Amino acid sequence: MDSDAKEVENSSQDLLAEYETTNVSLISLARTLVSTSTMPHLFLITILSTILYITSSADSLTNISAMAFTSLSIGYGISALASNNSTVKKWITLNQELSDERPFIIRNLAKFRICILPLCLAILSFIAMILLFGDNGVMPIGDGVLPLVMGSLFVVWSIVQGTSFTKWASSVSAKLTDKQKPTYLPTSVAFSIGIIALTSSALAAIFYKIHNLDLSISGALLDSLPFASITVLVLVANVGFNWQLKKLASMKYRLHNFSNRWTIICHVFISWHLLTLWRQIFLDPTKIQVLFEELILMIFTVFIAIWSMTAKGYKSNFRPINEENALSWGLAFGYAYAGSVAMLTTVFDDITTVMQIGHAVVIIAVIVIHRKVLTDIIGQDDLAVEVSRIVEHNRDSKEEEPEIEQLDDPDETPVETESQEESWQEDHDVDWENDEEIPVIEDVEWDSIIEVD
Repeated sequence: MDSDAKEVENSSQDLLAEYETTNVSLISLARTLVSTSTMPHLFLITILSTILYITSSADSLTNISAMAFTSLSIGYGISALASNNSTVKKWITLNQELSDERPFIIRNLAKFRICILPLCLAILSFIAMILLFGDNGVMPIGDGVLPLVMGSLFVVWSIVQGTSFTKWASSVSAKLTDKQKPTYLPTSVAFSIGIIALTSSALAAIFYKIHNLDLSISGALLDSLPFASITVLVLVANVGFNWQLKKLASMKYRLHNFSNRWTIICHVFISWHLLTLWRQIFLDPTKIQVLFEELILMIFTVFIAIWSMTAKGYKSNFRPINEENALSWGLAFGYAYAGSVAMLTTVFDDITTVMQIGHAVVIIAVIVIHRKVLTDIIGQDDLAVEVSRIVEHNRDSKEEEPEIEQLDDPDETPVETESQEESWQEDHDVDWENDEEIPVIEDVEWDSIIEVD
């Protein structure tokens, strides 16, 4: 029983440890993605995405551009799946050990040979799409259908961004700490409010200053107060919504520490997306600013998505995404994301509306997952405590059971009765024909005494 109770009590700790073990190093993954052995792929996606973005603005080439983005994504996806083969890996990765004495320009242009296989696969995919979905294809879908679908995928990418980020955030929040401090929930909530207020105010002030260079720093901070107030209200509302869970977490230091980290990290991310919505509504940013911000979000989304899927398969024997093929998968996602943004700017008349929807979806996804993770970990711990109490109660009940049964032990009763009968028979004659009444003990429910559940 002791072992069972201990196992149950540690269930929440085991769950936290499971979150913590998914914390695959971001630095290690970043080194893999920007390795010099695969650098030509990164240059290629920059060049091709820019060219296809420009060509997509022409009405006659929008559908072709959408097919090209899709084909490139498929080509790199197939390359990623096949990269476990040593031969394929040599084709898409440079060998840094080989020395090349050729001139600088020729030497660097030769490095782009590792892009040949993905490009060939992309060309084959492009031809297949033309034959299937082109105007004269087997299943023509019309010129505007594919660009519309790719542009709408921006919302899907927003969900991917939210779920991937929360996976990373939960692993960071579950990191073990050796320090044991008293837990006081109101102080922790006040600290979280202070962090979010300062962070959101500083970020908003920076963008207010960029929007109006003549604005003083104090003026920018003053203008940022309404936005900071909104982020604090969102935080307070979310904490109030999860108050019972956070209250349960405050009873144990590690759970309390996880809850605080988890809340702060999630709301810093939420504040960034709220700021994007705020700027697009009240500051009217230029298209260059919007595209630059979306480019940063694209890089972040692809990177964090790769991390999430790499971490998901960290302990699994089947790992379609790992450190070795992470770049190929990242490029496949990158072309799909770039195509989505390009189609947004050409297909949709109001690109900001679609982007606002995407940012709102990210915020909602993070809030939902924030509560789900708290429920999984803290709810599991609360269940463990309840089960532990039941186990302890059953153990105490079974310790009392032998004392109860000892009173009704049939092995001991006849001994005592026999001795009494012998003594009684020595003093009196027994009339065996006379039936004596046997005493009956009424109103005793023995089952209720003996049965211990």
